[in-house]
Amino acid sequence: MKNLFLFLAISLSYQSIGQINPNPSGSVDALIQSEMNIEHFPGVSTIIVKDGEIVWIESYGYADVDNMVPVEDTTVFLLASMSKVFTGTASMQLFEQGLIDLDTDISSYLTWPLDIPGYESDSVTIRQLMTHTSSIEDGPAMDLYYDYPDPTITLGDCIQRYFSMSGADYDPIDNFFDNAPGTAYNYSNMGTALNGFVTESVSGIPFDDFCDDNIFDPLCMEKTAWHFADFDSAHIARPYQYTGGNYVAYPHYGFADYPDGQLRSNSLDLGNFMIAYLNGGALGANSILNQSSINQMWTPQVPALDPTQGINWYQEELFYSGGSSMLWGHNGGEDGVSTDMYLDPINNIGICVLTNGEGDALYICDELYDYALSLNPVASIIPECGGTNSIDTLTSENAEIVKIVDFMGREIDFQTNVPCIILYSDGSTERLMQVGQ
Repeated sequence: MKNLFLFLAISLSYQSIGQINPNPSGSVDALIQSEMNIEHFPGVSTIIVKDGEIVWIESYGYADVDNMVPVEDTTVFLLASMSKVFTGTASMQLFEQGLIDLDTDISSYLTWPLDIPGYESDSVTIRQLMTHTSSIEDGPAMDLYYDYPDPTITLGDCIQRYFSMSGADYDPIDNFFDNAPGTAYNYSNMGTALNGFVTESVSGIPFDDFCDDNIFDPLCMEKTAWHFADFDSAHIARPYQYTGGNYVAYPHYGFADYPDGQLRSNSLDLGNFMIAYLNGGALGANSILNQSSINQMWTPQVPALDPTQGINWYQEELFYSGGSSMLWGHNGGEDGVSTDMYLDPINNIGICVLTNGEGDALYICDELYDYALSLNPVASIIPECGGTNSIDTLTSENAEIVKIVDFMGREIDFQTNVPCIILYSDGSTERLMQVGQ
């Protein structure tokens, strides 16, 4: 990482000091900083995983412009709609356990019937919620569910108010589309919120706690949570709008329909998540899904309506030198937030870009993907999770570790977050840096 502090009048191109990037590139840095200036991103955090390891991690700019707090690789960002792939993951876990059926009428999981007005004989299913084909519309009542910094009504209250015919916010016109479920594609935040509530209802566990126990803890995602109150606020990037040549901060906010976009996380945690998905649902000894569930999520579900839509994940075209590829992922956009995460299971690559601004980060995604495709890593970071990446387990075939040295050749004791070279008794070597948060 650079130790140069570069300040420009309006554009913020300070590259922060944090995790050592195992494969730095000045040209990639320059492109990202140029896009930050064009798109008015105060801060950006980026990560690339490849073949089960972190091969790039770099952060830029400011998490807090007014106080000049730099973005670190552990800085937490609001993910906005990128959160939906986590909500979908929780549902697929229940599906694997036989607790839900993706194609059963969702009313069987609720204490009140859910019907699309005018199409009461047609079932709404979990698969439709996860593919934006449920005919559920994001009505103006959603504005009532925002609060600062966390929602003050529960997910259950929010869902009952919006969907139950006796609910205070029920509106047969504004809350639903005028088409039968399964017949049209209409992006729906409230559909995802309902899906999260089904997980809560079926499991008997609050949705945020369910994700802690079944996704975040197994993947060692220690800086990932659904509510602002779960963090030290000093570690959360402020959301910003760019207006009149200045960055103006939004207050930290949340919303009661939180499974559709309120998750907060950082690059390192999301690296673990991407590696797990690319590795058939497993990170080290821990697993969150099986490969068949991931294959189903990464299969177009409604090709006649939207050929890119899988289960919560969708396909996005990313460009590289000489061509383009369709990757599975999700973006997110909220007030002061723009995020992207895309995975290429063929080349075993995942990229993620987190920002606290309102621009478009796809050009940054293109650059990272192009770099990842051609990258032959000289070093990498192996996430320390799942009990299989301890220094005690490192071997080269049947060889034993002789010594550990730093990149200057000096013998050192093994430490997390310190790059090193492992020397084995058979003469082989391995470059390694384990991440400990």
